[in-house]
Amino acid sequence: MVIVDLKSGALGDASGAGLVELGSAADVEARRAAIETAAETGAAIGLRFGKFNDGRGFTQARLLRTAHGYTGRLLAVGHLVPDQALHLFRAGFDAVEIHEARRHGEWQDALAAYRGAYQSALRNPLALRRDASRRKAEAVAATIGAVTSLEDRIRAIRASVPGRIVFSTSLGIEDQAITHAIATTGVDIDLVTLDTGRHFAETLDTLAFTEARYSLRIRVMAPERDDVEALVARDGAFGFRTSIEARKACCEVRKVVPLRRALDGAQGWITGLRRDQSGGRGSVPFAEWDETYGLVKASPIADWSLATLEAYVALNDVPINPLHRQGFPSIGCQPCTRAIKPGEPIRAGRWWWESEDGKECGLHNRPQAIGAAA
Repeated sequence: MVIVDLKSGALGDASGAGLVELGSAADVEARRAAIETAAETGAAIGLRFGKFNDGRGFTQARLLRTAHGYTGRLLAVGHLVPDQALHLFRAGFDAVEIHEARRHGEWQDALAAYRGAYQSALRNPLALRRDASRRKAEAVAATIGAVTSLEDRIRAIRASVPGRIVFSTSLGIEDQAITHAIATTGVDIDLVTLDTGRHFAETLDTLAFTEARYSLRIRVMAPERDDVEALVARDGAFGFRTSIEARKACCEVRKVVPLRRALDGAQGWITGLRRDQSGGRGSVPFAEWDETYGLVKASPIADWSLATLEAYVALNDVPINPLHRQGFPSIGCQPCTRAIKPGEPIRAGRWWWESEDGKECGLHNRPQAIGAAA
């Protein structure tokens, strides 16, 4: 019997293991007898599903676990489909029988697709799934940290994260270095950028020049028109300067919501975060599990100093935004960015009218609600 472990997603073989089988119509006495036999023989209990749309097997599993206190191994056998994977786990099953080993990937995908919190259940997989995802991200981080070149780190991310990976580029110097590495390695990564509608002309020029230089297309994500119109109608064209809440609401509409669309369905997200960009980013890991978007978030140049970054850009003749040479080390929207003064931190020019503590737009921390009032 070929089985898939519902906790780990691993493929196994239970052909030699004992199995006490119960049908979906089993009564109290049948369940008690099965538990006794399983305890005496060390066998698992197998609940048979006569057809995939017969939900009585889920009820039987819950009764075994709750009413009878069964703590042994419980398998789902018979006619089942991958879409039922999480429901089986939540009902108390440990593993499921599959009839074709080649469909293992479909069951793994179904288990990995978990993204949100469900109502409470016998086995709510939230904590287990979070732990498994966290461990996966830690493994990716270790893989990235084990190699030194940016190109090798990009290859390592691609090899470690299945499915679609998105690189969201701001077209700043950090992201231009990563774009260069992605282009030169030729790995399959989806490049996107967020057009807030308020970029510097130099930033848009950098976008066009980068596409031409590397013969690639960077997908442009724009904010929803209705959201922008509602925001401006409520707060005014420059309402983002009246309060931190209003500014974050603007960032939410122009950046966070478009990013959410770009990341929808992705399993990985690459960023250009570096630890010495600001105090709030001082502990950025090479990779972490992002609960908000439900994916692995990788930062391949997290440990790079500004000197290391500039050396890489110079060595590889990477095109950069001309504003960097005019005192703009961190470039965002034109109304929200100024050149920094000598001795100021790198991000001092972003939202300069706010305090220096934790200035973020919401892309790299839990986003604010769209409707935050000015």
